[in-house]
Amino acid sequence: MTKNKEITADYWDKKIQISVPENTVVPVVPPPPLLKEPEVAVKKALENPIGAPPLFELAKKAKGGKIVIAHDDLTRPAPPRRLMIPIILDILNKAGIKDEDIFLLSANGNHCKWPDTSFHTYFGEEIYHRFRPLGSASRLLNHDCHDPQGLKYMGVSELGDYVEYNSLLEEAALFIYCGTVLPSNWGGMTGTGVIIGFASSRSMVSTHGAPVVCHEESCHGDHRTMLYRKHKEAIMKQIEKAIGKRVFYVDAVLGAGAQLAGVFAGYSPEINEPTWQLTEKLYTVEVPQADIFIVGVPRVGLYGETSNPLISLAAACTPPRMWLNKPILREGGVVIALTRCTGHIDDNAHASYREVINLFKNCHSSHELQKYEEEFLYREDLIFKYRHRYSYAPIHPFWLFYESQYILECASKVILAGVPTSEIHLAPPQIEGEGGPGGVRDVGAVPASSFEEAWKMAEKIVGKNPTVVACPQFWTTVRPHLFVK
Repeated sequence: MTKNKEITADYWDKKIQISVPENTVVPVVPPPPLLKEPEVAVKKALENPIGAPPLFELAKKAKGGKIVIAHDDLTRPAPPRRLMIPIILDILNKAGIKDEDIFLLSANGNHCKWPDTSFHTYFGEEIYHRFRPLGSASRLLNHDCHDPQGLKYMGVSELGDYVEYNSLLEEAALFIYCGTVLPSNWGGMTGTGVIIGFASSRSMVSTHGAPVVCHEESCHGDHRTMLYRKHKEAIMKQIEKAIGKRVFYVDAVLGAGAQLAGVFAGYSPEINEPTWQLTEKLYTVEVPQADIFIVGVPRVGLYGETSNPLISLAAACTPPRMWLNKPILREGGVVIALTRCTGHIDDNAHASYREVINLFKNCHSSHELQKYEEEFLYREDLIFKYRHRYSYAPIHPFWLFYESQYILECASKVILAGVPTSEIHLAPPQIEGEGGPGGVRDVGAVPASSFEEAWKMAEKIVGKNPTVVACPQFWTTVRPHLFVK
């Protein structure tokens, strides 16, 4: 490198400075203009939904039945839910529906279930105590993807998806979903959250399995054409056919600080296009195709602490999936992720991760893990930990390997930089079989002790004058949707 510049990157629980070529492109989403009167905007959206009657009219027809207000799980920001749910409750009450007939349901998918204290923190005092009266009959509910009594088989979608979903979709006289639309770590935009949040583990294979997630038509960011999105819409159609009614969506488009930049209400897929148009306008940033793609990784990722090598791998490999027009990383390029991946795996939170990683070590690629899926769908010891000890679902680590496979195949190397060895006193006590560098290699990546070391590795592959795109604070700021020139 000749002329350099310093950029600030996420690394564990701090920000660090790294030196990159002066012409490095750092895509930044301009701060989206926030709604000046977000409460008014939510009320207007509920009064004039897309493709659906006003919420008040739907609520009057549902009076006397069970009402479910579902919401993105607690890995998504709380402010939109804290804003929208009280407004929805007010409309329901005015339509004659009592609080005792209303339930809040967290769309956990295959994520961990949440303890009572987490709901308290997430919703705040007013909502929490309104739905968690003294005693044991809480109306704050977790979706359970392994509950045989709480799941309902709803047939097969037109694309062949196995559709088994939370039985409250059928039981509720009115099912409302409060979601978030933003650039997805799997490419495209999020939305239609029922499909991911309320599936059984067996159903999740239809959307998250290797045949869909690793397919070339799922490894890009065009939500109008991507295969993964097509399966979501086919499943939504089949659910509504089976239950004989529509799911009412209230989706927030986020700006800085998880505040509302937009809000849309109505049925899916009718709600999709206007929501997408706004999110594309707000989040799309033009970049060149990169020889080197750099991403900073904070301490806590989507699925837990990034000391876990599989969680670090996913944090490194999913941003380069979010491209439009052509791949952000050229074939044979290099990904450098700044992560303090010690190799430590929390066996309470991620009970099946260590075992699945060990299986992967004896596979040529993550595609071969498919032969183990059936076992993990029925492992009673792991299911117990998921259902009663707040662990992630047994099948969950398979999805992280599948979503990372695209970049593991496309890149010459995925380098995790800043990986400590067991001698560094800041590293947590090492458990036998763990260790930062070894743990990184176990998931198919390459360890480096520092960014400088990782850069030297990359230069040997791409040369001395690479095109570099850096997203140093990708996971802690508004995510860009990358349009590649």
